[in-house]
This record gives sequence, structure tokens and C-alpha cells, in this order.
Amino acid sequence: MSEDEVLVMVVGLFAATAAAIALSTSRLHHLHTRGNTGIGLHRTAVLAALTWAAYVIYFHGDESIRGIYVAFYLLLTYAVVKGFGQLLGPAMLGLNVRRDVFVRGNRPIALFTAAFALATGLVFGGSLWGEADPLSDAEGGWWIPVGFFLLGWLILVAATALYAWRGRRFHRQLRREHDLGAARAAAVFVLSSTAVILQGVAGDFWGWTEGLLSMGTIALMLLGHELLAGNHDSSAEPAGYGDVISLREFLEHALFIGLAVACWWLNRLIAANYTGAATGG
Repeated sequence: MSEDEVLVMVVGLFAATAAAIALSTSRLHHLHTRGNTGIGLHRTAVLAALTWAAYVIYFHGDESIRGIYVAFYLLLTYAVVKGFGQLLGPAMLGLNVRRDVFVRGNRPIALFTAAFALATGLVFGGSLWGEADPLSDAEGGWWIPVGFFLLGWLILVAATALYAWRGRRFHRQLRREHDLGAARAAAVFVLSSTAVILQGVAGDFWGWTEGLLSMGTIALMLLGHELLAGNHDSSAEPAGYGDVISLREFLEHALFIGLAVACWWLNRLIAANYTGAATGG
């Protein structure tokens, strides 16, 4: 490993340790942890993110990622999920995983923030997929996947912030009303947006058309959310209504997933065309 890679690994180890300590549940009273499904959701999200990163590294990553570099990128994945997915991201959206989930046991916030943590790991793992420049023999480095991750993650944060924008309505739904339906819809949006963002950060880089298509797809998701949400006031619904998926919520979920699938399919066509042009086919 080069000196800069060793430095990045040390910084990653320090960041991962600091985030793990900040989010530790070992010092919490058993009244907070007993029956708290949010803790399990977040642990599952971290494990799933690491599994995804390992899968990408072994089956779709550059051939140079072997030996110590596998541990290097898995450590960065863990640090990114803990630091960006569980601490920084939720804080930028006005939430706190330790306080809202681990201490207060808020299920809707747990569902939403666990989805965001998983999405963060998916974006970072996706940035390890393929080559940055498949038409060149130049050797890349750690800064390429990190750069693509940061771009993709900032887009994810911006899209999620726009989704949650409506005064303080979204936070009220999650914190005060414990609206599980709103949390489910937000979680589906985050993961669907991540599936779209992955089209831009994963795979070989053939041009900016994929990125423009991804941004347009996310814009359509946000527009659909606004149209379907409309002036719906969840406070007028009976208690516990969020435990059952309503027709409006079902249509919103279908829209998000459908757009993500359509974007994936169109990007496959674009990649095939670029590949054919590059190879003379």
C-alpha cells in the first residue's frame, strides 16, 4: 500500500471507531434496548451494506482490489455507513439516530434512518463497481470511488431533503404522530432513489447521459410524491392508520419502484449503445 492509502486507512479506522462509540448502545439502560426493533434494523442495515460491498468487490470490482485492499474498502464501507449513513445524513435531515431511535425507540424514524444508512452503503458499494475509464490503461486509485460516492451521496441527501420538505410536516409525522405509513413511503423513496443513483456511480463510465437520466428520474419521483401527497393531512386519520398501506401509499410505492426499474432499463440500453460504438459494433 502507498503512503496515502495507509493514511486513508488510518483515518477510516479512526472515523469508524468514533462513529461506533457515538452510536453504541452498550451504556443504555435495558428499558431503552429491550424490544427496540430500531436497533436491530440499523444493525441489519450495516451488515447488508457490508455484504453488498463485499459482493461488488469480489464479482464486479477492479482486479486490483485483492488482499489487503479488500479489508481497506470494507473498512471504508463501515466508516461511511456509520459516519455518513447513521450520523451525518440524519443530522442534516433534522434527525438523530441515537436519541430518536436507540433511546426513544421511535419506530418510524428507525425505519426511515435504517433505509438511509443502507442506501449510503449501497451508493458506496456501487462506486466500487467497474472501471472509471474503460477505454484507458491508466490505473485508478481510492479517490475515484470516494469521489463518485460523495457525488452520489450528496445527490441522495438533496433528493431526500426535497422529499421531506413541507415546512415541518415530515418531522411531525415521524416524531409526534409516529406515522409508520409516512416512514414506509420515505424509505421506499430513499431506496428507489438509490437504485437510480447507482446507475451513475456504478459500472464503467461512458459519459454523462446516464447521470442526466438519473436526475430526471429522481425529479419525476419528487413530482409524483407532491402530486400524490397533495393536501393530505395525516393528523385527520384515526390512530394506527399507518400500520396498513393505503391506496395512496401503494400508488406512491409503485411509482417510485416503477421509475427506478425504467431508469435501469434505459441505462442498460445506453450502455449497450456506448459499448457497441466503442468496439465498432
